[in-house]
Order: sequence, then C-alpha cells, then structure tokens
Amino acid sequence: MLHEESLVESSQREHFARLESFDMPAFTQDSPDSRSVNSMTVPCTTNTCAITVCLVISSLILSPFAFAQESVESTASSSHVVNSTGFTADEIRDAYRKSHQGYSSDELILQDKLRETFLRELGIDPNEESQFDRQRTALRALLQLRKRGDLDVPTTKRSGEASQTINAAIPTAEIAIRTVLDRHEAMIDDVLCDPSMRSELQQEAERLSKGVSAETVRRAVLRLRKSRRLRPELVLRVADWDRTVTTHPMKNLALDTLPNTPGVYLFRDSTGYLYIGEAIRLRDRIGDHLRGSHNAGLASILGDDASNPVTLELHAFPANSPAKKLTVRRAYESELIRSRHPRFNLQP
Repeated sequence: MLHEESLVESSQREHFARLESFDMPAFTQDSPDSRSVNSMTVPCTTNTCAITVCLVISSLILSPFAFAQESVESTASSSHVVNSTGFTADEIRDAYRKSHQGYSSDELILQDKLRETFLRELGIDPNEESQFDRQRTALRALLQLRKRGDLDVPTTKRSGEASQTINAAIPTAEIAIRTVLDRHEAMIDDVLCDPSMRSELQQEAERLSKGVSAETVRRAVLRLRKSRRLRPELVLRVADWDRTVTTHPMKNLALDTLPNTPGVYLFRDSTGYLYIGEAIRLRDRIGDHLRGSHNAGLASILGDDASNPVTLELHAFPANSPAKKLTVRRAYESELIRSRHPRFNLQP
C-alpha cells in the first residue's frame, strides 16, 4: 500500500544528504517547527552576509523535525487504496497501461494528450476544476508507483523533440519554475501534477518568451532537475516571513502599484536573470532604476526592452519582518545571486 510516514533524520550525515537532494520539500503549514522557523529573527552579530547564511542553514541541520513529511513507498499489496482518492494501485497501473502509448510516466505527465487520456481512464475530467484535487493525486500516485519500481508496464518510445529545442528553452524554464516554486513553496512534481500550478508555469514562461511550447518548457524543467541546476536555496526555504512573490512586465510599469516594503527584486528576460538587488523600500528602489540605473549595462536593457521584454520579480516582505535588517536582506540576495547567476551582478 502507498502510504505516508514521518521521516526523522537520525544523524547529521542524513541531514546533509537531504540538503544535497534536489526535491527538498517545503515546510508544512501546520508544523510547529515550521512556525518557529518562519517567525524567527536571524541574529546577525556582524555585518557579513555569510554569518547570516550559516545561522539560517544551521537551524535546518540541528532540528530533527525541520523537514516536512513526504511520500514513502512501501512493499505492501498493490490492491490497497491510493491516498484518499478511492483509486487502487491496480487501477492507476491499468489506466497507465491503456493510455501511455509506449511512453514513460514522465512523458505521460509532460504530454497533454497522454495525460488527459490517463485521467479519463480514471473517470476524471481534466478540465473540470472541481476535480483538480483528484487529478493531482492520481498523477502523484502514478509517479509514486514508478519511483518504487512497481509500475511494471514496459515502455518503448522516447520523446522526439530535438535536444537543441529543449536546451534553447532552459533559461526561460529555469526562471518560470523558480518563480512558481518560490511562490508556492512547492516541489517540481507538485507543479507538474497540479493543473493550476502547471498553468502558472506556462504563464511565467510566456512572460519571457511568447508562444513557447508548454511541453517544451516542462521538458526543460526536467532537464534542469536531472542536471541538478535547481538545488534548493536554503535561505529561501526558511526565510518565509509572509513573503509575497509577484511578477510585473517592465514595459509601462505602474510604479505606484508596487509595495514599498523591504525585499529583494530581480530583473530578468528570456536569456536569464539580469540583476538581483535588495532594498528597504522596493518601490523607491525600482524608481531609482527607472530613472537611470547605476549599472550602465542594465540601464541600457531596461531602457530598450522591445526586442526582449524585461520582467520584474519582487520578493516582498512586511515592513516589520526580519527582512527590515540589511544583513538579512543581503543574505537572501546573496543566495539568489549564487544560485541564479545574474549577468550584471558580481558573484558573492
């Protein structure tokens, strides 16, 4: 039977192994430890960002309950009910066998037609919003069977999409998936299996590259995961503090609609991240950039984005959050610069 059980690390070695794995789950909302971590004020006794980062990461390593529960595969009978949907593992496997057309479970989730056929085999209307929860759980159950090696359905086909096409979409896909993951504190499988987040992923991709194929974006996301380019950013995972992540096209930006609270801002286009900065008042700082950035290369791009539209991404915090401290904002900013490699920043 597929079921959930709590994972409690028994040693620091296991904690570090979890930190190195890609799909690190976000904190659950009802976890007492997540509340204490999300509301903490990072004690910065020096002006160095490195100290702040180390303190934040240490809070993860030292707490044996810092990580959320995640699905664990068991070897019990496959006829039991999968989660709370009423589907048995046999039903999931049979629906996959009838719909996969020789493709892997990953391809079934990537390709719209295959996914829709699989869902209809289970009596789920893929376009019915009231069935989105059942759709998400059925797709996660399919991946769960595959990960435990119990899918037992041979595959004979591979995607015919050219590798060059997928590689060309990687900069756009990386920005889009990071934005959705940050906004929802989710994992990649959550985004690919949840119809609402999957739609959000495509919307973010199209902000950068009009007309980009949704399936190509999803394949690029999986390629990023397999190459381990999307390792979790630990500071972001603990520094929630009621963070709000929004995106805004720079063309005709309505400055007065932006929050004037502490936070971090990111300029990006279809080639990747351009510049990442922090501010005690985000609206005022973005206004400074619009009036002429201190960075000449960035200023020229912001002044002429007709051929490659620039998007502004804001990570805004409440005025009284720990992010009002400069050292905390810089630690957050430095982690983003380290992992996302913006073109006009010096790497920390």
